[in-house]
Amino acid sequence: MDEMCARKAAERGQDTFTLVEQDRSTPKTICFWIMENIETCPPQKLVAALNDAIRMRSFPKRKDAD
Repeated sequence: MDEMCARKAAERGQDTFTLVEQDRSTPKTICFWIMENIETCPPQKLVAALNDAIRMRSFPKRKDAD
């Protein structure tokens, strides 16, 4: 996780949740996050998230989340 993001969340008393690349649901979860935040996030953050989701789709040994 981006350290600055984690630090800001902690300062606000917010919990965080980590997605793992090998989990089958990760790319879809990221895309859902993009959809829910498309009107409020800076475009560069949305593009970075989409690039991560696309890259994670090709993880060699996908599995269901533990």
